[in-house]
Amino acid sequence: MRHATFARCFKLALLLLPAAMPAAAEPALAAPLLVAPGAVAELAPASSGERYIEARIRAAATDLATDLATNPATGAGPATRSAVLAVRYADPRNWVGAAIKLTPGSPRMTVDLVQMHDGRLSRLRSLGHEAAPAASFQTLRVALAGRELSAWLDGERIAATLAQPAPAGGKALLAQDGAVELDGVREGAAGMAPGRIALARMPARIALQAGDSARYPVSAFAGDGMTPLALTAASSDPSTVQVALDGRDLVVTARRAGNATIDIAAAGDRNTGSAIAAHVGPAFSAAGTVLPRGLAPAAGSAAVPVDTLLRLRFDDVPQAGAGGSIRIYRAADRALVDTIRAGEETDAIGYAGQAVKRALRYRAVRIEGKDAVIHPHSARLDYGTDYLVAVDGAAFSGTLDGRAFAGIGAGAGWRFRTRERAPAASTLRVGPGDAADFRTVQGALNHAMQSTPRAAPVTIEIADGRYDELLYLRGKDNLTLRGQSRDGVRIAAFNDDGSNPGSGSGQAADAPAAGGGRAVFLAEDADLLTLERLSLANTAQRAGSLGSQAEALHFNSERRLIARDASFFSEQDTIQVKGYAWFYRTLIAGNVDFIWGANHAALFEDSEIRSVGDSAHAEGGGYLVQARTVDAADPGFVFLNSRITHGPGPAGNDVPPASTWLARPGTATSWDKVVYVNCSMDAHIAPGGWSLPKGAPARAGSGWAEAGSTGPDGHALDLAQRRGGRVLTAAEATRYASRARVFANFDGGAGWNPSPASASAAAPASIQ
Repeated sequence: MRHATFARCFKLALLLLPAAMPAAAEPALAAPLLVAPGAVAELAPASSGERYIEARIRAAATDLATDLATNPATGAGPATRSAVLAVRYADPRNWVGAAIKLTPGSPRMTVDLVQMHDGRLSRLRSLGHEAAPAASFQTLRVALAGRELSAWLDGERIAATLAQPAPAGGKALLAQDGAVELDGVREGAAGMAPGRIALARMPARIALQAGDSARYPVSAFAGDGMTPLALTAASSDPSTVQVALDGRDLVVTARRAGNATIDIAAAGDRNTGSAIAAHVGPAFSAAGTVLPRGLAPAAGSAAVPVDTLLRLRFDDVPQAGAGGSIRIYRAADRALVDTIRAGEETDAIGYAGQAVKRALRYRAVRIEGKDAVIHPHSARLDYGTDYLVAVDGAAFSGTLDGRAFAGIGAGAGWRFRTRERAPAASTLRVGPGDAADFRTVQGALNHAMQSTPRAAPVTIEIADGRYDELLYLRGKDNLTLRGQSRDGVRIAAFNDDGSNPGSGSGQAADAPAAGGGRAVFLAEDADLLTLERLSLANTAQRAGSLGSQAEALHFNSERRLIARDASFFSEQDTIQVKGYAWFYRTLIAGNVDFIWGANHAALFEDSEIRSVGDSAHAEGGGYLVQARTVDAADPGFVFLNSRITHGPGPAGNDVPPASTWLARPGTATSWDKVVYVNCSMDAHIAPGGWSLPKGAPARAGSGWAEAGSTGPDGHALDLAQRRGGRVLTAAEATRYASRARVFANFDGGAGWNPSPASASAAAPASIQ
């Protein structure tokens, strides 16, 4: 795969630095080194053995202010910077390393593992990562051991296998787009991992209001992942933000409105650290003393579900403020229980005390018509407790009961009491009515994970409605989410790789940073999860996205998933599955690799696979599948008796004819196992069928096959123009002709033959 940013040759301007430094040496540069666009800075000569190169890198401070104001090339927005830290550099046509791409002022950056071989550049693996605050450095380490190329950005690792042998050579930094600065250059033995420091379960951006004081646990370990590091902490502006360390906690005190950068580093080693952007807004102010109408829960309510949402009904459509907060207090002692900010928030999703939670960014406040809807943090309220709510006047603008909104003070009396005890039944009900046990799907998931045995069957019945939330399930088997109706129950939220980079996983309490991933629903360490009669959608669009990958569902488990009579929507990476998954009479819609994963077997039976118009490229097509099946003996992704269709995307455009491919290659270390049997395919599928670009790995497409393919009218397709895949014989196609055969390898060969019948046909109408 060619990458235009780096594929062209570089103008050489060799800036020779001191020879190799020992691994434990302090960074040797007295001042940061400026590397101009198109230059190559030689950092260390060739050395024997397997080594790493490390440096602290940032966009050049000399023209950072200009970049933040305008892009001189286009006059619109900041300029993107790109550079490569090469662990082996022979010449402009032969090197291997890690490429960084960042835009000053953007919250996101990317790191690509890349190899330039005879002038052809291959991107081996990509990592989306949070960018440091403006003018702050981030530490990049690149190591090569045999053919394994690894990179760590601020201690977070990605790795890939080189397709070609690495060239002989030294170490260098290649600045391509825009000037970059580097500092703290050192090299060492490749087997050594760097330390990592970050806020635990938190991104490197925090928001407070003047007068607030907050404690943030810090994850700080040496490269072995176990040895704690001694820390230092400093604020760039103590008059705005003061910081102190109390054990493993960072204590932040907001003094006045403004911005500051907090630097946490290992004592004596600036290369191991983290830069945190702190924003301080005006002090909390809630002048309203009159209790307005249109509140939910209503003032004085009892038996309120512990996962309640908060609602304010304005006279007309309100505006969410750029700052301000909503605060929930325990009424008995006025202890602050939760602070929900009007801007970007962070949460660790799961039940109270859960060892592993899903940490991510989200929007806790949204506008629905005339309603301002507030989503408290996960599992903050207890049963049988009275609570008091106060709302900052800066959180919203609009009129409430004919008066300009000035907030709701604690003295106004917005109080409610939660239900006295948790439900004990194996069927949990989610919906807006009084009969519901929970208001949110995650509230029911938290209860199922915390209060029921792992193997005990639990059904969560969901009433028709829109549920705007990000979901997490871990460590619970035999769980069914069943909607009242497929189109009536819509679980839909915004999430993407720009907000929460990566596929994501749960994180322990001392894990660094927010790593919950870009899916709406993340399920892991779970068996026999069933999703039935509901729709799950990721509302992120590729157009204008900081990171267009955006799963609706990520089934991150080696066990079993069932989706029956359900719908899944996104644009890119709609469904990511591991293990064994069965989709029956289900719709999956998207446009770029929208079905993918490192799986064993996924069967899409009697289903619709719909390519939708790309909001970012109106005339572009896409790919249905990218398989990364883990074993050559596994069937991978199988489509049986299904319809391959097309339709309009979120921008309204449809998919052009002959623009879409059945699959494209995965990775050099996985298997491209994709099979279509007795499927109808519309005219958007390219006559060639399979996308097999030049330079693909040797075994790319070796598992691509089809049999019995027809057009929408039922007539057999002419497969003479197919490329990359093959046509199965009738005998070969029987391997994929039933659920029992597709899932024959499950549980060491014991097999799995799921039933199409629902456990219960009754719709949960009682929870309306």
